[in-house]
Amino acid sequence: MKRNKGRFIIFAPSYDENSGGTIVLHKLAYLLDCLGESAYICPGKVGVRNDLNLWKRFTKKLKRIEFEKSPDFETKLIKESQITKNDIVVYPEVISGNPFKAKNVVRWLLHKPGFHTGEANFGSDDLIFAFDEYAIEPGYNINPENILFVLSLNSAYEQPEEECRSGSCYMMRKGDDREITHDRLNSACLDGLSHREIAAVFKESERFYCYDEFTMYSQFAALCGCLSIVQPMSFSSREEWVDKHPISKYGIAYGEDDISHAGETMHKVREYFDQLEDDSITTVRSFIKKAKRHFNLES
Repeated sequence: MKRNKGRFIIFAPSYDENSGGTIVLHKLAYLLDCLGESAYICPGKVGVRNDLNLWKRFTKKLKRIEFEKSPDFETKLIKESQITKNDIVVYPEVISGNPFKAKNVVRWLLHKPGFHTGEANFGSDDLIFAFDEYAIEPGYNINPENILFVLSLNSAYEQPEEECRSGSCYMMRKGDDREITHDRLNSACLDGLSHREIAAVFKESERFYCYDEFTMYSQFAALCGCLSIVQPMSFSSREEWVDKHPISKYGIAYGEDDISHAGETMHKVREYFDQLEDDSITTVRSFIKKAKRHFNLES
């Protein structure tokens, strides 16, 4: 039998097309497999703490629930009992502790640690990667070069050939505690809608206001030809914001004073995203090498 030189086990909840974190966890498993690695998803629930009794109750319940795989990415599932000491387990930052009791742990920061759960219980030996520079928080042992960026675009977001637009739309998402400041007359709220429903509104609307400074929906609006405006909160200028979130380089305004930039660069968004698709493969290749080297599992 061929000795296991380190499979990749991705801790992920059931697929949810409206959860960016869930989407990229499933796509990471897919890309690793495409690049020749043995990669699996081990079903898990986001938010479960490192409590053995709680974990046993949850996994027992999970057996009665059908786990949803992505319809777009071909992935394989594995049971917790099949994880070995040579496997590399990848947890998103929202997972507290080490539920699988894995020897080799990678912590993937899809957002700032503690942002969603109010806590960040990582192991001292965890190898930490960040989705982008914004997720890197001072005080954690992370090499700023350890970026694992995975891009996933939904095919629903394409600019229509003929445009007849009116009104606006908006989304709160992680900014749901913020005050709504744009004119809501003839403005549709998109929170909770499916991708196809959201894309249809984007293709009919003149403007999209987003109160979440870091969501792909801002890019999706631009891809549909809708003027995309992020309502500022955390940064004093567009330059500061883009420095932490380079994916927003083109086609998006940081505040209404920045609308001219969004309109003038919207045509660059598709080409830029094609380049980012290539770049994401590069970061996954780098991740594979660094993880196997760190855990002494190189072939």
